[in-house]
Amino acid sequence: MARQIRLFFKLEEQRSKFLNNYSHLTPEQLRFKPDPESWNLLQVMRHIVTAEKQSIILIQRRIGLNKKLTKTGLGATLRYLIMKIAFVLPIKFKAPKIAEVREENPDLDLMKEEWESIRSDLKQLLDETDEQVLASTVYKHPRAGLLNMNQAFGFMTNHINHHLKQVGRIQNHPSFPSSEHPDTSV
Repeated sequence: MARQIRLFFKLEEQRSKFLNNYSHLTPEQLRFKPDPESWNLLQVMRHIVTAEKQSIILIQRRIGLNKKLTKTGLGATLRYLIMKIAFVLPIKFKAPKIAEVREENPDLDLMKEEWESIRSDLKQLLDETDEQVLASTVYKHPRAGLLNMNQAFGFMTNHINHHLKQVGRIQNHPSFPSSEHPDTSV
């Protein structure tokens, strides 16, 4: 359980870093799209929050089924490693339907609250779930299949890192709006 708690706090540090990236941005910057097919910064955050929310729901559901969960083996390890590699490749993947973004400009404050609630639910799940259960196939990733809790944390960490790079690319785009406000006083 100690490892999962460490991974949870690492995720929390990462979330803080992610939110700090957004704290100084103007509404215009948050809504900026590098091109019509790309997400804006609000949509990137919406995707991450939705992905985590759906992940926690799936984990809670699998644990709550009270059926015998199997230990993860070599197959899960290989699928997890392939997923990790996919996150560092310069290939763009379409988000799974379960984590698609449908809103053009999601509300930042509502997403912050939702993300806080999701993390609270995750911490409660860790506190209330036996370590042996967490070592079994508690998480079903839409593409990588059945994984254990450590691998689920690994996915969440890699997923946020992947999107932090995306946030950086958006903010470094030559047409990204300036945060400077012109002085209109005379």
